[in-house]
Amino acid sequence: MMRLIRRKLRNLAAAAAIASTVACGNGDAGSPGSTGGTGGAHAGGNGSGGTAAGGGAAAGSGGAAIGGGGTAPGVSSECGSVRLTQYTADDRGWCGFDRSHAALPDFVRAGMTVAIAEPYNGSSYQGDPGEACGECWELDTMASTQLVMVHDLCPVQGNPVCAGSHFHFDLSSETAAAVHGGGSLGEAALRRVPCPVTGAIQARISDRNPYGYLKIAFFNHRFPIRTAEYRPVGSDAWLPMARCLARWCVDGDKSTFAESGPGAVFRLTSAKGELAEGAAVLSYATGADSVFDTGAQFAPEAPPAGVCEFKPPGDVYDEGWGGIEGVRWEINPWGNSTAAEIKDGCAESSASCVLLGNFAGGGAHITYRTYFPTATFAHLTLQLRTQSGSGAVEVAPRSEAGRCDPTTVEVDSQWKSVDIDVAARCTMYNELQGLTISKSSASMDLVVDEIFFK
Repeated sequence: MMRLIRRKLRNLAAAAAIASTVACGNGDAGSPGSTGGTGGAHAGGNGSGGTAAGGGAAAGSGGAAIGGGGTAPGVSSECGSVRLTQYTADDRGWCGFDRSHAALPDFVRAGMTVAIAEPYNGSSYQGDPGEACGECWELDTMASTQLVMVHDLCPVQGNPVCAGSHFHFDLSSETAAAVHGGGSLGEAALRRVPCPVTGAIQARISDRNPYGYLKIAFFNHRFPIRTAEYRPVGSDAWLPMARCLARWCVDGDKSTFAESGPGAVFRLTSAKGELAEGAAVLSYATGADSVFDTGAQFAPEAPPAGVCEFKPPGDVYDEGWGGIEGVRWEINPWGNSTAAEIKDGCAESSASCVLLGNFAGGGAHITYRTYFPTATFAHLTLQLRTQSGSGAVEVAPRSEAGRCDPTTVEVDSQWKSVDIDVAARCTMYNELQGLTISKSSASMDLVVDEIFFK
């Protein structure tokens, strides 16, 4: 019930959609007859695509680290953190398949797709670059929980936010509208899930020529594809396809897929190690830009149990502003007040704290980008002292509309611990965004540290 209330309240908030800060493109690279490995067109132009820095994610037991080094969240039972931006997606992204194709699940055809940051495009199973294409994730924000599919790439070049400092999705505009990210950057909880597909794995013919060159994009698979093979008609031998980043290529074999060739069936291996063998033969009669039903599919698997729910970081300030890079708690002083981080004289010998200078007649809002229900946290705690002067200040949790009932705190040069009962002080607001420190009774320079919502 709390979850439903939370979403209803969030949907009522006038939150702006996530602002577009990066551009992820689409298209097929290479001309007919070209060899594989040239990548896709992205960031508005044609390019080599490059290789992913760090591959993908650690799978298996144990928690996978989130952040730099190209590591995505781990196994399906684990929750991870993802940073969000928004872009306008094309129907056919870097992964090479049309997200509107009838074989895909309804949520994909409704535009619930993402572009994955380049360092993580090896999927959550730590495969080669491009393996993330078609992988499904459960994405949770303060507004809703949404299934999404990786359909595009957010390249490092020209997009610092996608360079790998934190696991990152560039959301299609449709997905952004569904999850109400709010602001130019947001954070969400997520976990990988089996794609709830029906029918067989499909293959879009990205490129081919009469001489046997073939490039295809597999889609509608339950799990990321680790390897692809083909068996020519009349042969017992399985031959490997080469990964062309987001696609798969046949180039050295000049006979199987040529105009006069016999064609072949496909065998695919998932990132989990499962084999799926199709019986349908791809012949030259299926031309470029067509879609071919492989007849193969990985076995179904139940989605993970429980919930993976996003909660804003409660460490507002502890050795620095809480949150992830690009989505941290922020301070906004007003009046004559100023705000600066200092290194000396902090509470509990911590490495840094916040100095609010010229505090008389001013104040400071400390806010997070995402609103959260008042019931998310039970307490607001912080420590206060003055660097100069003494007197009373008011501290209060706040919503976008205003302050909750303030708590008056007498401050001097000694640290004072403050513990505020959020529910008791905020009966008039259903959602909060942070806290306000204001209304000093005398001129002072105020030092603030150890700020937590708990």
